[in-house]
Amino acid sequence: MQPGTRVSLELPEAGTCVGVITSADDQVVALELLDEVKDNELPGGLTLDMFMPRPQGVYHWLCTVAAPPLGQKAELELLGKPTFVQRRLGQRMESSAQAQVRRVRSGRKTKAQPALVVNVSRGGMKLQGPLQASTGDTVEVSVDLGRHVTLLGRTVMAYPLEAGTWTTHVSFLPGQRDALEALDNYIAERLRERGG
Repeated sequence: MQPGTRVSLELPEAGTCVGVITSADDQVVALELLDEVKDNELPGGLTLDMFMPRPQGVYHWLCTVAAPPLGQKAELELLGKPTFVQRRLGQRMESSAQAQVRRVRSGRKTKAQPALVVNVSRGGMKLQGPLQASTGDTVEVSVDLGRHVTLLGRTVMAYPLEAGTWTTHVSFLPGQRDALEALDNYIAERLRERGG
């Protein structure tokens, strides 16, 4: 964890907050917050998840807020070693489903924007559309997978494809059993259709 590295904090009930590391040692990380955070969203002692995206996947730490932020400066205490979530999980199925995507930051959702689901797997999906997500952002994807489903995920990579269009790779967040079950059914049906 080097100064200048961008990280994301998953705030309970508030989505993602982005910050930049200003200093770090084995147990304490100091951040400059890039998003506005309400006074009650980062109280001292709060346990939360910190994510550091990399091209191969996302590093994840469990940490606690050492003290409430002063302005845009926050200090976190790391609770153990990081875990690593690989970017590509499960068999990817080509898709042409239409979706609506919103970024979720500091408890607020952006206006829904259209996106094409290029491919999908049990672990995530690749989207193309006008949404300019940043790596580490929490996104909400609403899509018809045989029935209407809303999935929450984290952007593990995003880049411009052409003027006005971005490609966004999303890794789904755990704890959304019904939505992931609908996704499993959708993938199983596509496999049956192509004789897989």
